[in-house]
Amino acid sequence: MKFQIGDEIDQNHVRVIVHELSRCQLAFDQLIRLREIKYSNKLVTDRKLDLMTYNAYSLFIQHLYEYFKGCVTRARKETGNIQPEIIDGLVNNEVNKILRNWRTAIDNNYAPKWANARSYYEDTCPVNFGSDFRNIRNNVAHVDYRRVKGGNRITLTEFYKNYHKYIILLFDNGREFWDMQEYEDLDFGDITDFNKLT
Repeated sequence: MKFQIGDEIDQNHVRVIVHELSRCQLAFDQLIRLREIKYSNKLVTDRKLDLMTYNAYSLFIQHLYEYFKGCVTRARKETGNIQPEIIDGLVNNEVNKILRNWRTAIDNNYAPKWANARSYYEDTCPVNFGSDFRNIRNNVAHVDYRRVKGGNRITLTEFYKNYHKYIILLFDNGREFWDMQEYEDLDFGDITDFNKLT
């Protein structure tokens, strides 16, 4: 269904984008808390902690992918299905744009003091990042035996090793543009109404 920026569908779509990013933030916060537990006691070998950590990162990936897909939907002004390969390319383009923007900010002395050294941003997005992002989202969101050993799909461990830097760049960029503080008074409909039942 086509829509226009500012119409009712768009307003509801914005609420869903903000909600999806908030879900991503919750999963990320959980991951950080679990890492603190892990590193506070070097002897921790608890299987429950392993599962919780995997689940937190899985949810983080799922919600970040859906957030990005929601942004693409809004930019297209159409709610219909998007070919996966189109999203793959747009993800890669977005990461390259973020890297380029950081280099420009550092070169022109308007990057925040906490920014990494310029060399951190001098690479380009790996060609397979977009498709691997989609595949790992599918792998952790659906019951599939390849989640355990990978098979012909990337595992979450491999994904983290290869791409975590780019995931964080996308996440931080999203938080910059969709700050939850700006939407605190927004009516989220059923998303917030649900709490009244519990």
